[in-house]
Amino acid sequence: MNAGWLRQNLLTAIFSLFIAGYALIIIISPALGPTDDFIFLRTLQSGEPILYYSADFPYYDTAGLGRFTPLAAMEYNFFGLFSSSPSPFWYYFFHAVQFALLIFLLIKILKHFTESRLLIYALTILISFLPAFTIPFFRLQMNERDVIFFLAAFLLCCLYYLKTQKTTYLALGVLFANLAIYYKETAFIAIGAFAFSYLLLSWRKSNLKTKFFNGLLLLSSFAYIAIYYFYIYLNLGETTYISAIYNKYLVLFKNIFNYTFFSDPIIILLLLPLTAWRAYKVFIKREETKPFYDSLLAAGSAYALAFFILNIYGPYYMLPAYIFAVPALIYFFGQPETKTFFWKGAIFLTALVLVFNTLPTGLHYLTYYKYLPINFNKTLDFLIQNISSEHPSERANIFMDGVDRATGRGAYFVLAEFLRFKGLSEKRFDLKSNVETENISPLESKIQFPFTVFQRDEIDTIKSGDYLIVSPQSTKINPSKNYLESLKKNYELVFQTRSPLAFPNINLKILVKYLLLKRMSQAQKSGGALINENLMNRPDYYVFVKK
Repeated sequence: MNAGWLRQNLLTAIFSLFIAGYALIIIISPALGPTDDFIFLRTLQSGEPILYYSADFPYYDTAGLGRFTPLAAMEYNFFGLFSSSPSPFWYYFFHAVQFALLIFLLIKILKHFTESRLLIYALTILISFLPAFTIPFFRLQMNERDVIFFLAAFLLCCLYYLKTQKTTYLALGVLFANLAIYYKETAFIAIGAFAFSYLLLSWRKSNLKTKFFNGLLLLSSFAYIAIYYFYIYLNLGETTYISAIYNKYLVLFKNIFNYTFFSDPIIILLLLPLTAWRAYKVFIKREETKPFYDSLLAAGSAYALAFFILNIYGPYYMLPAYIFAVPALIYFFGQPETKTFFWKGAIFLTALVLVFNTLPTGLHYLTYYKYLPINFNKTLDFLIQNISSEHPSERANIFMDGVDRATGRGAYFVLAEFLRFKGLSEKRFDLKSNVETENISPLESKIQFPFTVFQRDEIDTIKSGDYLIVSPQSTKINPSKNYLESLKKNYELVFQTRSPLAFPNINLKILVKYLLLKRMSQAQKSGGALINENLMNRPDYYVFVKK
């Protein structure tokens, strides 16, 4: 038996076990959690479809907030065709299937750029544990999951079309590109940048069919811009999705730091510099272009830079950029001109950030979003049972420790919505806050709950018999053992969850934030320098009752 054949098949077997195990984890103990999952409650879980842009959408005016993602969450509606209240299992089952198909697409794509099966499997596993990947696949309604899937399908069709010039691949490529565009606003930028760059760099050498393909992609991007302008931009509300209450330059600095040294070092430390270097080589030094590979760089970089222009941060926002970045990086870092000290240094720095920041954080988010919905539902069930028995004829007061009435209003809203959905009448409980805060904005929702936290700006005092929930949504405290023990002086701990397999949120960024937290004044924290003091971000809940 050939040793090389045995080694290759052993690698494939191990990789297959990884895919199966990863997919299995996605579907284990599925439940709706305290995130955007509340949108399911008055829609699919109540026998109605999720239609964000319908006048009957029960939660908020999506278009008025400046969002235009008409395909968002549409895949979940499929399960509503078979049940008036689908089990969350089916939502996550879809994620698991989509994960397996995406891995298949990634392997097929990477085989066009390298013959090393070990490199292909290693890169695929690496991507699977980035926070940008684990969050969308272990949380519901993260559009980045659909965008990277359809961009992968688009890129594979593009590769086949450039090779065979078959109309089928052209049609499928344009279709998948458009599906990606209408799942996430920033996708049109990547598609447009790819098509424009390819047309520009290959105009003299490419044939008419290739020009036509890129022309259709460019037209798709312009069509999205036109639709957005007339349907969304001209009808924006007073509050938009990217409205910010902190200094924009401070926010930009934090965003750059977070993307670079926390969630996406591959994009910031490798892709963006390589794109700038290639632009210098092509447009200044007039060196030979690599139309396809340079267009991949342009598409990935354009997608990533959009978030700096919007000045928003999310550890999952840049996931779709990887579908363009990874093949381009494989190609260019295989060339002799990148075997320099600078690029070796960039690769080394990226590897350090991946090992000490990004990958531990990806593992943290994977386990965090597995435990969070489970623990949340256990807490809801306890509250409903305890309020029914301890407050049979009075309205119970619930406080969320360290959750204010400004940035934390969403946490109160979600708690109320789930309690109502599970059968606890709004007349049986009230939500209050004892956290001082500024910049209180109105609750952007069509639903106006009759709870104190939404109706007045004054803080309330916790009284005997009131509930205090220490939750993962807290931004003002770090629920350490010492902190929890200190609460027991004035409160009785009546319920808690445990997450024995949760991977702790430990990385170099947390260490830096811990050191800054020790030195910052309260004024600096309030100004946005350090918004979230809940450094460990545990997925556990603790319910206390005031003595």
